[in-house]
Amino acid sequence: MSDVQSPDRWHGEAARHVGARLMRLTLTATAIALLVTGTVLNAAVWWQSRDALIDETRAQARLIAANLSAAVMFGDTAAATETLASMQRIPGVQRATVMGARGAIFADYQRPGGPSDAMTMLGGTFEPGYEFHQGLLVVTEAIVHDGAERGRIRLEVPRAPLDRRAWTFAALSLAAAGIAMALSYALATGVRREVDTIGRRLDELAHIDPVTGLFNRHAAGDHLARFIARAQRTGQGFTVVTVDLDDFKHVNDTLGHHIGDRVLRHVADRVRHTVPDGAHAYRFGGDEFVVVCPNADGFRDPSRYGEAMRRAIGAALAEEGLDAQLGGSVGVARYPMDGLTPEDVLLASDMAMYEAKSAGKNQTVVFHGGLRDLNERRLQLESDLRRGLREDHLFLVYQPIVELKTLRVVGAEALLRWQHPKKGLVPPSQFIPVAERSQLIVDVGGWVLGEAARRLRAWQGDDEGLSAGLGDLAGLRLSVNVSARQLRGGQLMRQIQAATADSGCDLAKLDIELTEHTLVEDIEDNLKLLETLRQRGVGIAIDDFGTGLSSLAYLKRLPVGRLKIDRSFVSGLPTDPGDTAIVQAAVSVATALGMHVVAEGVESQAQHDAVVSLGCHYAQGFLYGAAMDERALLARLRGGVGGAAATPDPAATGVRMR
Repeated sequence: MSDVQSPDRWHGEAARHVGARLMRLTLTATAIALLVTGTVLNAAVWWQSRDALIDETRAQARLIAANLSAAVMFGDTAAATETLASMQRIPGVQRATVMGARGAIFADYQRPGGPSDAMTMLGGTFEPGYEFHQGLLVVTEAIVHDGAERGRIRLEVPRAPLDRRAWTFAALSLAAAGIAMALSYALATGVRREVDTIGRRLDELAHIDPVTGLFNRHAAGDHLARFIARAQRTGQGFTVVTVDLDDFKHVNDTLGHHIGDRVLRHVADRVRHTVPDGAHAYRFGGDEFVVVCPNADGFRDPSRYGEAMRRAIGAALAEEGLDAQLGGSVGVARYPMDGLTPEDVLLASDMAMYEAKSAGKNQTVVFHGGLRDLNERRLQLESDLRRGLREDHLFLVYQPIVELKTLRVVGAEALLRWQHPKKGLVPPSQFIPVAERSQLIVDVGGWVLGEAARRLRAWQGDDEGLSAGLGDLAGLRLSVNVSARQLRGGQLMRQIQAATADSGCDLAKLDIELTEHTLVEDIEDNLKLLETLRQRGVGIAIDDFGTGLSSLAYLKRLPVGRLKIDRSFVSGLPTDPGDTAIVQAAVSVATALGMHVVAEGVESQAQHDAVVSLGCHYAQGFLYGAAMDERALLARLRGGVGGAAATPDPAATGVRMR
């Protein structure tokens, strides 16, 4: 499909525009600075040389006038002429003229080879002072004897040496400016290359999965809209295949994440070469892949895609030298039979995939009407969650955020948990997606903000005696995840206003965390909202940085104080050079934009050392403490937990409240 680019041809236009503009601004600023500096220096040198020439010529005129005073007094023209003849030893003087007391020329000297009288003799009276005329500096001084003026002398000096000196200095200034501009251009070119490299990498992260090199979920939404538009033009539908690797968590847990990532890359490579012409593969995160096949064969034999995926998975493990069995649960949906929008088709494919897992895994299920029951079960879960919201079955746990320089706990992230009266603790990975699909996420998010505000107020005001022995508690910052739906229609602002009105907490201690994709959905409206929140003291953080739309074009416009680097990049530190480069680039961009960086998912001392060396300011993860209830957090602040990580929350590995 011509209007869908392959991953290796995705270009960071916004980053290049930023780099080009930065280079133009740098060179323009340099040129203006050099022009202003050169102009001022040249003017200063010219005026200084001019004043020096005037002072020198007037001094010569006064000296000659003193020597001529007696000759003029007694009318000795010969002596005056002889005195003027000595001017030949002064190369700067073109002509010297003496006028008697009655205004007649008494004596005159003109340098041999100089201009004719008509060119140098000035008419009018000999008034004391100086003037520039016809390329000459003309200086006139009085000849005084016994306190009375006996005549006047006029010296004519060419200004050509002054002009030559000025032009010579100007030429040297231009040469120096040219060298400076060349150096500035070379430096600006280097900076632009760095900006372009970082920008391209960040822009790729908006649409390319960094582990596998496949398109990501964000790109899939754009592409599916184009596939639908094409199908509506041609009348030919397409197939969407969702594959979730079975028991892949076991591979990560037993063999390590580095092996898991290598397996994912193998799978992606095999999938890339397995899909038919015109098809596109995507990694939706974790171990979930999606293939979109604009091919009529998908209607006749859709299960063949699932078989191809499973073969690719098996081959990947064999190539990795692993003696393990790994399959994939495959769901297939078709446009327009199973949905008329990108979201509907993806949901149908996803429902079919979950049915494949329920049927024993390593299965292929084509979406059918019976799978609507699955949706009904989700609706039931939504209903239970709504009841749980009304009956206070929800609660918060807190994961500490530490300052890396001191390892002092400076904040915590509030994470949502649900204690179902019959099912027990429901993982966020089950109920958050259900809430996200409905308006319920707005109500849940409002409850989280309200509860977080109440706890903040209790900590700040010590209403419940919590601060005993806790010097840092009143200064603790609390972070809350916010969903995209809360941003729409001004709901987030109303929720924050309601939460603070009810609790009276200090907004300056509250941070809200939003994902990159959430921020840029309605960029202009979100900019206004976030700027208003920032002015009221609320801190803004970008969560899971690097997994969404990491674009300089957006990032520089957002009033964001913190970037939280996604745990998927931190997990590869310090051994994975790719993850190291990504974290380093993110820190560089954040520092340039005046933001702080929080590293998520730090689980080992080696990762801690890596994020410190890369310049991160804060971190959170099991190394510093798992998600814990308020009492455990207070015990941690009192030193009851010590430096060890708390016992992990059973639901901590699930989806956080977004």
